[in-house]
Formats: sequence, structure tokens, C-alpha cells
Amino acid sequence: MVQTPVLSETLRVGTKPFKPFAFVREGEYIGFSIDLWQEIAKELELDYELYGETTVTDLLESVASENTDVAIAGITITSEREKNVDFSHSFFESGLQILVPVRSQTSPLNAFISLIISPILLKAIGILLIVIVISAHLLWFFERKKNPQMFPQEYLKGIWEACWWSVVTVVTVGYGDKAPIGVAGRIIATIWMFTGVLLVSYFTASVSSALTLQQLETSIQGIEDLNGKRVATVAGSTAAAYLANRPMKRIEYEVVEEAFESLEESKVDAVVYDSPVLQNYAAKDGAGKAKVVGSTFERQSYGIALKTDSPYREEINQAILLIVEDGTYDKIHKRWFGETE
Repeated sequence: MVQTPVLSETLRVGTKPFKPFAFVREGEYIGFSIDLWQEIAKELELDYELYGETTVTDLLESVASENTDVAIAGITITSEREKNVDFSHSFFESGLQILVPVRSQTSPLNAFISLIISPILLKAIGILLIVIVISAHLLWFFERKKNPQMFPQEYLKGIWEACWWSVVTVVTVGYGDKAPIGVAGRIIATIWMFTGVLLVSYFTASVSSALTLQQLETSIQGIEDLNGKRVATVAGSTAAAYLANRPMKRIEYEVVEEAFESLEESKVDAVVYDSPVLQNYAAKDGAGKAKVVGSTFERQSYGIALKTDSPYREEINQAILLIVEDGTYDKIHKRWFGETE
């Protein structure tokens, strides 16, 4: 049994929703961190009252202002936070990971429709049609008097035939049913043939780009794939600090549940946050809707936050070590995370 300072006060212990470390069920906080704290309090024979804050920022501010004695959830130990509060030994090693939506399999028809209406392809088709109409008008203008049989002088009939000629020429079909006979018409035709080669290449490249874009929409596999994407995280978290200077559109929410909701509604492309929280969501509430991708990055250590110079810090550290050594920690870990590989 660890000897604790003789103090008459009941400790005020704060936590926050951070599933599966701490969350509310049937009006009470449960979770890995709550079970761990209960074992620590039992080991130290501590009386305490447990309450909840909304965000980790509020929780740490309460500890720093000495309104709260102990804070436990999944609080990452950082040098910046250590300036205002003290931390116990680390009780959980974690890191950041990426959550992306699970895309349903698209039918060939839907994939084709998506390709046709893609902005890249629509732009290419628009440019192609404009240039075809321009070349048709030039050819008709110079050929309508010298070659009225193929390109009638009447505007609508003549432009229709000239457009037909422009189309079959640009796609290199060239049926041969129409051909300019005037010098100016043949010069325009020659220029149009060479232009057509460039236009066909541009159109082909646009189709390839549209197809590639369709594939890239679901190709997020690591942090480098998030550049330029809409990425959600939690304000004041270590994930937000990590993403702050990266080339992506960072969208911060007060609680992680709001980030999950935005992902489901396609308001963001991914969520970056603590790995255990994302994995728990993907396996339970988000099953079939979201998945965790890539490896863990930006290693983090969770600790218990205490008032600066708290008389309980050393005793809590000793209790953590005892709980690890006697196997209690492993039992709690297995209860919430299953067997470790």
C-alpha cells in the first residue's frame, strides 16, 4: 500500500468525453481512464468526486486555476501544458491517425455519369465545341460562294454542313464527302487539321485527369495525402497543433463527435485525431461508415494532470507503477481494447 499525504479534503477529479477512455453511460462516467483512476484511488485510499468538462482546454484550465485537483481522460503530456500543470507518469502511449469515410462501391453507370459531368471534362468539351463552331464559320464564310453545293449560302444549312466537316476532320475520320476548293478554305482546313491534333490530345488528357481525380477522391492513405484536403480535428488538441502549419484546410470543432458528423455529411474529407478514439469510433459507432487509414504518427503519451506541486503526484506515480507491475493495468487494458497483438 502506497503511503499518501494526510489531507482531509476530498479530491475534485475532472474528466471529459474521450471514448473509450472516458464517456457517459446511464448517467455515469466509465472508460479505460476511469477504471484506471478507480484503481489508483483504491490503492491510495483516496476520497474523490468525479465531474465532467466539455473540452480538454477547459479541463486543464480548471486544474491550472486550482479548481480541480486531478484531471484524467486521454490528456497528452506536452511541454506547453507542463508550464501550467504537473503530469504523472505516462499511463498510455498513443499517437495521431486519420479517419476517412468508407466509400460505397459505385456502379459502372454511376461512374460513367460522374465522369461525364465532371468539371474537367465539361470544360474540355466546351472548349472543343467553341473551336469547332469558330472553324465552321470561317470555312463557310470563304467557301459559301465558291462551293455552294457542299457549303450552302443559306446560313443555317451552310453552318450545319461546315460544322459536320469540322467534326469529322478533328476526329480524323474525314469521310471525304465534303472538302474546300478555294485557296482560303484550304488554308483554313490545313490549319484546322493541325489544330485538331492538339485538341484531340487535350481532350484525351482531360478524360485521363477526370478519371484520375475520381480515383484520388478515395486515395487518402497517409498524412501526405491530406495536402489541399478539408481536414477536421478538435480545437485545442495536440492534433490541431500538429496540423496548424500544414498545407490543408483545417476545420476545428469543440468536440470530436462534431468532426465525426461532418465526415458522415461529406463536409470534410478526413478527421485527424488521437488514434484510440478514431479506432474505437470506426469499430463501433462508425462501423461501415468510416475507417482508419495509415500508420500512427506524432507519438503521444497520456498522463494524469495535477495542480502544480501537487502533494499527490509522487504517490500517484507509485500507484501507476504498482498497478502495472501486479497485472491490474493489463486487465483494464484488455477490458477496453481487447487482446494486444
